[in-house]
Amino acid sequence: MTTAEARTSRTHPLQIDEVLCLPGVLGLTFCPGKTGPSVFGAAWDRDLEADVDAIRSWAASTVVTLVETHELDMLQAPGLGQAVTKAGMKWLHAPIEDLGVPDEAFERRWLAIGHLVRDDLRNGRRVVIHCRGGRGRAGLVAARILVECGVEADEAIARVRQARLGAIETAAQENHVRACRRIEHDPAAVDRILGCLFGGAVGDAFGYAVEFDRLAEIKRRHGPDGLTAPVSKGGKFVVSDDTQMTLFTAQAVAEGGDVAAFGEAYRDWHRTQTEGRPSADEQGLLRWPELWAHRAPGNTCLSALASGRLGTPQQRINQSKGCGGVMRVAPIGLNKEWNEETVFNLAVQAAAITHGHPSGFFSAGALAVMVRVLLEGGAITAAFVRATGALSGQADADETLDAMRKAFQLAGLGDRHKRGVDEGRLGEGWVGEEALAIALYSVLTTSDFKDVMKIAANHDGDSDSTASIAGQLYGARHGLTQIPWAWVSELDVFDALCDAAAPLVCRAA
Repeated sequence: MTTAEARTSRTHPLQIDEVLCLPGVLGLTFCPGKTGPSVFGAAWDRDLEADVDAIRSWAASTVVTLVETHELDMLQAPGLGQAVTKAGMKWLHAPIEDLGVPDEAFERRWLAIGHLVRDDLRNGRRVVIHCRGGRGRAGLVAARILVECGVEADEAIARVRQARLGAIETAAQENHVRACRRIEHDPAAVDRILGCLFGGAVGDAFGYAVEFDRLAEIKRRHGPDGLTAPVSKGGKFVVSDDTQMTLFTAQAVAEGGDVAAFGEAYRDWHRTQTEGRPSADEQGLLRWPELWAHRAPGNTCLSALASGRLGTPQQRINQSKGCGGVMRVAPIGLNKEWNEETVFNLAVQAAAITHGHPSGFFSAGALAVMVRVLLEGGAITAAFVRATGALSGQADADETLDAMRKAFQLAGLGDRHKRGVDEGRLGEGWVGEEALAIALYSVLTTSDFKDVMKIAANHDGDSDSTASIAGQLYGARHGLTQIPWAWVSELDVFDALCDAAAPLVCRAA
């Protein structure tokens, strides 16, 4: 068949079939830019840029791609994601096998991806869903979304098929839709839970690239504005031990959240740093190879856990006030079943397992309280007030209190240059109270995530910890929806984060 006989973007303009969902619209279509033979009719020779432009003209905010990576290569559209992002739309990749139904990997990732799609629809936006031909997988997922938004399954199937002839191609796909259920979780709480975990990981990856660099070196390597975007390594944004330990804290929260659970979780993390690679039969977080990677683990955490003892605020394991306690405890504030007092005490105890100085564990308590307040929709200033209130009654908490108050005061000066961090007025972040102060200052001075990252990471000190804590606070306040998805989706621990987040999301009723 000659090129002249092929179907192109000009001879067969991209058709998007619409299904109303909440105030928004779902659009079903085939793979943009596809080229090659077709099972039905003449071959395709489409133009990716023209098809993406058609989707943008349809006013889509998001494109959900359900084909697998090898299919994009086969269809000669490997640059689809980049083209969508360049056009100003969000690209969500949730692959399903051709003619198949969602598998375990899809379900894990759908925790975040599905949340973003439903958020778009609740806010009246338009979402394009495509597979190869725009019928089987695209129809299945469109119907699933309708069910998750409250439509009965049979009605959802009928609506999708009315919009696009032949949609939902197999009995297994029909059965999958009928097995789906309405999502009952509070979407605002889910957004903040995911925002805290993913925001912290993005911040960690952002700062990890320059963790041991002085500011002058950062500017020499990245330009006069310093680091302004995450640095990709092998196509991924790589996190440090900060996110690894945060995930194990989340695991402990899911498993009951007492001191014993935290101790066991941190021992699991210690295994990952001392025993090499995971075995084939590992369960939970231990099955993720990325969590076994050595990412500059803190010496205090390693030595304290190697001792076999669990430190407490009363029986202190050492006199370290390093930031290894505060940087890992944010998930404790994400359990809606715990009040602020419980959150404070648990975070203090969790940090004291490895860090015996009051500023090492009280900074952790303060962070967890702030996250808890933000989870309920409180402002950053309200979170600051409640956290400092929790500290005020504690002996030996003055150093943490003073650092937080200084950060609040500097942020309140309204300095448009936001120089409180890079000039070192809050320290370098290697110790608990300084890391918390730098993160607090960063989120108090701007509501833009990218600016928060630039402030929190560009200084002479512990850039990954300060940016990670800042990302946790920002995400707990503003949610996953306000964090650049292109930064989130390329995290090397994306799947592990979804695993850790799932039990916390289940409590967000």
